[in-house]
Amino acid sequence: MHPAVQGLIVVTIVVSGALGYYYFSNLFLDRFIFPRRDFDAEDGRRRARLGLALLVAAPVLGYFVLSVVVPWMGVGLRFFQAGVADLGMIGASPSLAAFWAGVASFLTGLMLMAVALALAVVGYAAFVLAFILLVAFGRIVLSAVLARGRGAVWLLFGGLGLALLARMVASFGAHWGVLTLITVVGLAVALWEVARSLRAQGQLLPAASVGDNVNNAAALRPWFFLFPALFALGLYLAYPVYETLRLSLTERVFLSDGPVAFVYEWAGLANYRQMLAEPKFWEAMRNNFFWLLVVPAASTALGLLVAQLTDRLSWGNIVKSLIFMPMAISFVGASVIWKLVYDFRPEGTEQIGILNAVVAALGGHPQTWLTLIPWNNFFLMVVLIWIQTGFAMVILSAALRGIPEETIEAAIVDGANPFQIFFRIKVPQISGTILVVWTTITLTVLKIFDIVFAMTNGQWETQVLANYMYDKLFRASDWGVGSASAIVIMLLVTPILIWNVRNARREMR
Repeated sequence: MHPAVQGLIVVTIVVSGALGYYYFSNLFLDRFIFPRRDFDAEDGRRRARLGLALLVAAPVLGYFVLSVVVPWMGVGLRFFQAGVADLGMIGASPSLAAFWAGVASFLTGLMLMAVALALAVVGYAAFVLAFILLVAFGRIVLSAVLARGRGAVWLLFGGLGLALLARMVASFGAHWGVLTLITVVGLAVALWEVARSLRAQGQLLPAASVGDNVNNAAALRPWFFLFPALFALGLYLAYPVYETLRLSLTERVFLSDGPVAFVYEWAGLANYRQMLAEPKFWEAMRNNFFWLLVVPAASTALGLLVAQLTDRLSWGNIVKSLIFMPMAISFVGASVIWKLVYDFRPEGTEQIGILNAVVAALGGHPQTWLTLIPWNNFFLMVVLIWIQTGFAMVILSAALRGIPEETIEAAIVDGANPFQIFFRIKVPQISGTILVVWTTITLTVLKIFDIVFAMTNGQWETQVLANYMYDKLFRASDWGVGSASAIVIMLLVTPILIWNVRNARREMR
């Protein structure tokens, strides 16, 4: 099948799945879960029993769809392709039997695909309905628990959190019998509190009026629209963090025989101790610290300087465009450019590196700049400063344009010189923007990898944390220590992210 056709099929499935999800969620929510009519306690109990039955039946139906329907779709596709091939040979083969065989194969494929597609749609609809019922049931339980007070909330979430924590530690490879006991106790406490809260409420689903149903549906509807985004965030952000933490606390043990090549065994903090004992890790930490000191400060200062100097110039936009241009280049592309700038040829030969060509023209001796310890780290930092200065300039230029002219005019009337206007009037008013730019570049520095990997690969004492993680994961195949270094990077980045979020919320308020 042509790749363009495959891409079109994938896009069609994704779009139709999203539309089907939103259609079924609204349909089930308004017609079955919270219908716009009154229902009494008996009706509520009957609907609750039906909902619980569907919650139990949905996984069975899902297993049937995955184990039977999906293979059917594959068989149907193969029959369909065979039928198309046979029909394409009709002109070359005069045999009537071949013609009818091709038609039969083609129709069989169509039939299998149609049946499988119908069953898949039914299974998909049942899953959506079960999910909505689960969310609705969770909201009812949560409301009942909240009505009982803070103690009930602590028992519910404390029990669930305890069980989840025990299962998480067990998934890391720790085979401790006490973890099973903790899981059972935590779940028992949570279920006991749920039962007490529902008993205090009097029934599983309280008698509801039309207004109650409309309000309940309105309260649940936003969560169904948010669910795809939350699911994607959980799959691509939360799960990788959990899996990285699990790998950092385990050790991969290869087996000489058996159905699997290796297993993960609980290692505790052994990977972290091994990482802390390696000189390369501390070299990476030291270099990252120097990057944090130099790059954000230099990029922000240069960006602010350029924004100020070009603020009132008629040709300032041209200068800004030239300085912003490196932002359009990838880190690897910029690394290749600057590697040519630093390139070295033996003395006496023509220098193709710009820096060595200038040095040789001035009568100096060409140098292997990327091997000069410790200056080679600063030569690498220049690349990121060159890229990030344009970003800082654009943001700070917009902030300078937002300063009220009245304050500047008042300072001029009071006799302030340009330096006083800049440092005492403008900078204090855009200090919040400067901090945002600074922290954004700091996050980029903490995760820097491409420049070091492309230019020195961490040699000559230029190792950084991200490159150290790459070496451990993909070169040494030491997933435990590599994951431990990834956790270190995450711990360094997290406080800055929290600080940025708090500042953003404070400004919104």
